[in-house]
Amino acid sequence: MISKPLFVSLVLACLFLSSSYAQESATKEKKLSINEQSQVEKAQYLYEQKNYRLAMPIFEKILETHPSDNRVKYFTALCYASRPDKHPLMLQYLMEVYTANKKADKIEYEIARAYFFNYKFDDASDYLNKYTSKAKKADKKQQGEINKLSTYIKNAKALVANPVNVKTTNLGNVVNTPAIEYSPYVDMNDTLLVYTYSGPLSTGGLQNAYSESDKNGLYYEDVFTSTKINDVWTNPQGISILNTNNNDAALSISYDGTMLFISRDTPEDDGDIYMSRWTGNGWGAAVKLRGDVNTLAWEDNCSLSPDGRTLYFCSSRPGGYGGKDLYKSILQPDSSWGIAQNLGDKINTTEDEDDPFIHLDGKLFLFSSKGHNSMGGYDIFKTYLNPVDSTWSVPENMGYPINTTDDDIHYSLSPGGDKGYYGISKPDGFGDVDLYNVEPGIMGVMPAMLIVKGTISLNNQPVEGNIEVLANNGVYKKCKSNAASGFYQIVLPLGQDYKIAWRLNDTLIQTETLEATTAKEYLLKIKDIGFKTTRDTLVANAGPTAAGNEVVEGLIYKIQVAAHHKNRNVDYKKVKAFGKIEKTVVDDNPRFMLSKEYQTLNQINEALEQVRKIAVPDAFVICYYKGKRCYLYELWKQGIILEEKK
Repeated sequence: MISKPLFVSLVLACLFLSSSYAQESATKEKKLSINEQSQVEKAQYLYEQKNYRLAMPIFEKILETHPSDNRVKYFTALCYASRPDKHPLMLQYLMEVYTANKKADKIEYEIARAYFFNYKFDDASDYLNKYTSKAKKADKKQQGEINKLSTYIKNAKALVANPVNVKTTNLGNVVNTPAIEYSPYVDMNDTLLVYTYSGPLSTGGLQNAYSESDKNGLYYEDVFTSTKINDVWTNPQGISILNTNNNDAALSISYDGTMLFISRDTPEDDGDIYMSRWTGNGWGAAVKLRGDVNTLAWEDNCSLSPDGRTLYFCSSRPGGYGGKDLYKSILQPDSSWGIAQNLGDKINTTEDEDDPFIHLDGKLFLFSSKGHNSMGGYDIFKTYLNPVDSTWSVPENMGYPINTTDDDIHYSLSPGGDKGYYGISKPDGFGDVDLYNVEPGIMGVMPAMLIVKGTISLNNQPVEGNIEVLANNGVYKKCKSNAASGFYQIVLPLGQDYKIAWRLNDTLIQTETLEATTAKEYLLKIKDIGFKTTRDTLVANAGPTAAGNEVVEGLIYKIQVAAHHKNRNVDYKKVKAFGKIEKTVVDDNPRFMLSKEYQTLNQINEALEQVRKIAVPDAFVICYYKGKRCYLYELWKQGIILEEKK
């Protein structure tokens, strides 16, 4: 997220250049006007506050009318360190300054950085050595800068010499603009893109640090979205209910597509995590997460585990290993988040860690770090969670060219690992930072799992349905489809076969067996389940029936007329004409049945027809075999009742 400085007095002296440099600049350059001097001082203050994007246009404007002012050129070059597309110009300007004045403040160090950004690592080392020889009495901060850059150069040389074989493709000029686009997240169907935008379309327009209109200000962040139609991304739109005059940034989407996490930076919330729910027609208002996720420190960038119970997030709270660390929190019964747990020194270092991403398989974990063997600023790393003891493997650098000499962050991955998405500034882009697709998204160990997804509908309308997965040892998992969209998704480990039952109610049921015993790689099964409520469909879903007058010992039939969460408009007066109504509880849910018992299918079918005709059109048969409640389809599959020949 783009930081906001505190605007105080703008009358500051130049702190970065030696007096001899300032004198040299003054003798060879036309003097700045009083207004220009004030603008330079303002830009220098913004630079001090690390607000390079606000300082940059001020320096650039002054440089246009004073192209030989090496002081302005120097600071312009330093601002360009934050813009990878400007790195060549950064090096050019610094070399021009160095030619004019070799005593400019830290000039060899800054040139070393510029060469490093431009992948000229030997030249970077040469200039860093020159700077080091001059800084023999370097203080702790200077020595830290020297050591860090030296390490980055060493790591970068090794990684660039052994690049990973990936293809990086710009998402195109519909999504990408001359403005800033980054932090992309694509849904499971690869049809919904949510990302962070900062540009002329941002809510509030150009603003200063107090969210006030200012032509010399910045565009704040907004949450934008685009949908893919015929494999083409459509014109993006801001999510108006989420965007304010403050910074609102996209963080991640839950795997079921119902929760969108954003970060909000306001005078009241200095970097907090919010969540918006999908309502079926759009995203709802963002609500701040409750519990131990948000604190007075800075929190942002989060990822929700596939089961929706663990939130991984970034925080600068005290007690970490240094800078920003990665934490996790467990969802509590009251929907708040439990005590935050640091992910430990296997992942966190004395440098900053940020932007966690837990993959759909629940094991692969991506994050960005300035530590480990980063090749410059934030690099993207991968590690794997051992489900047995909850330990992490040693983090591995994702490699060049995924990682660059600049900050690389906000990387998300497709379920099969075939695609990765992130924002980066490149010469072939359409603007500052663009969204890119990386293929394959990850090298090495690819995600291996079975994903079953689709929709459940009733009469072609999305509906909430129950899904039960059976494995060798019985029930493996239970879940529901989303009531608004009908979407469901099941993630299953390989190594065994599964039987899946999709159930809308006790009669509308479909089943299928999926083989995964011998599978070794990512498998995707798309299964859309459509139910109809016509009588013929109800009978068909109930399975074959027994011969009409056959009596099976220990088997009785009853008629279910309602469930508490459905059929609330049942006319119970009409139902009572068929006898007493009794209530039973199944899986913590009430069921209402006629108390009368029937011995044969002919009897129950005749009674069922009358009940449907007069009182409850979707009433159905329920069985009790040897005291156990069950369904017709279960009995005919076991051979307990026989199919009626028609």
